[in-house]
Amino acid sequence: MATKEEQMWFRRFYEGTMLIKGWKHRMNEILQVIPPADREEMKEFLEKLGDKLGWEWAKDKKTTRIDNALLLKWGEDLKRARDKGPAAMVAEVYRLDAEVDDILSKT
Repeated sequence: MATKEEQMWFRRFYEGTMLIKGWKHRMNEILQVIPPADREEMKEFLEKLGDKLGWEWAKDKKTTRIDNALLLKWGEDLKRARDKGPAAMVAEVYRLDAEVDDILSKT
């Protein structure tokens, strides 16, 4: 079970701050590129991905396997994919999910 501090950091990850866009904003950017017929399925996938990312990032910074540098890199990767169109965006989201799973599988 998450601590109160982890819950606070998770909310910040999801909601963002005045200076940093949160996962909700990032999801909306991604979904704008996805064809309307595929958006609901991708939204569900992104919510699960956001949970994995957010809860790991919210852990104590000494033990988390996902840090700010990774989040920034992945944000840039998603921006580049957005500029290439829907197929590139879908591929990048699935690649990111696989990378996250790989990181989380290592102890």
